[in-house]
Amino acid sequence: MKDKPKCYPFLFLGVVLLLASLVAACQPSPPPPAPAVIAASSSSLSFSAEQAGPNPPSLTLEIHNSGAGTLNWSATADADWLTLSPSSGSSTGEINKVTVALNIAGISPGNYSATITISAPEASNSPKTISVNLTITPIMPTVSYDVSLTVSPVSQTGSPGDTLHYTVTVANRGTKADTYDISISDNQAWSLTAPSTTSQVASTASQGVTLSLTIPQNAAPQTQDEITITATSQNDPTANDSAVCTAVVIEQELPPPTISASVSISPSSTTKSPGDTFQINVVVDAADYVLMGIYVEVSFDSEAMSTSEAQITKHNLLGGMEIGPTVKDGKVTYALVNTTPQAHILGSVMTIEFSIAENASGSYDLTITRADLVNENGEIISAVVTNNGLITVQ
Repeated sequence: MKDKPKCYPFLFLGVVLLLASLVAACQPSPPPPAPAVIAASSSSLSFSAEQAGPNPPSLTLEIHNSGAGTLNWSATADADWLTLSPSSGSSTGEINKVTVALNIAGISPGNYSATITISAPEASNSPKTISVNLTITPIMPTVSYDVSLTVSPVSQTGSPGDTLHYTVTVANRGTKADTYDISISDNQAWSLTAPSTTSQVASTASQGVTLSLTIPQNAAPQTQDEITITATSQNDPTANDSAVCTAVVIEQELPPPTISASVSISPSSTTKSPGDTFQINVVVDAADYVLMGIYVEVSFDSEAMSTSEAQITKHNLLGGMEIGPTVKDGKVTYALVNTTPQAHILGSVMTIEFSIAENASGSYDLTITRADLVNENGEIISAVVTNNGLITVQ
């Protein structure tokens, strides 16, 4: 008689879990913890600036937890001319200060609005919003020739080999149309490109110029390049303005390595004669994982070959409970389970011996139709079937 799988550990575990749930059900439910509450120093912020002029002074927004526990907050803005630093924080009551800064480069005169959204999953009033208003007034010329220059973004990061692009806005602040010479320099002597001049710019109008910087392949991480751009009037060289932007090198992001697990049949091909016997191994390679379960199915042509449970040698790679193997309708199934996860699993799950029918002739497939590997978190790993088996009978 065949030994039946022993399920005593699972029955014991089930009883323990049932008793634990009954005890828990009899205990009074504790009161829910008091929630955190988002508090901000202002519900709205206002800025004003002149077109193509300097950025308005930054403002400080104070955020703290006016409730219980810990407030883990994050803040976002829905306008690209508005930046927040820092954009996240934590408070048990202490004040977190956030600098709200603007970059008005290239923005036309008018009134603009944006929203700062503060979110915290544990807060009872999440999300909380802060409105931001910006007024840009038009240029008011006072002299014949004048110019202002702004650049956006003020700072960028990139990896070695990247090309970064900046928008330089040249604004004519004079009463007469003008053309401007553009000069650029940096302190790292990296590759910089930009037009040498603008086209003619009408009074109170502006023109955008693209500046490109290529980070060298050998640039070290955290290296900073400071770029200075200057626009000078062709009609009055004393009318000029400069702006500075920076590029900071970060480490090149590489795609994460692909770690795969595989199941295969070895040998992948065999040649035999009618009436012969042969063996195959079902091999698992999950050396990069920690496993608590393995389940495999191997299908075969039951008219051309046969096997039985007595012809299968089991290899308990997990050292736990075995389920099977079973042979039915041209399919061998076998499973291993261990509630204590096992690492570096590599080897044969089982060896199957087949007998070839006397009337068999030709080629027959041995196919892994299912290969489930379960990691330590109970998640199924998609195992790659690297090769099945091919039996040639002649």
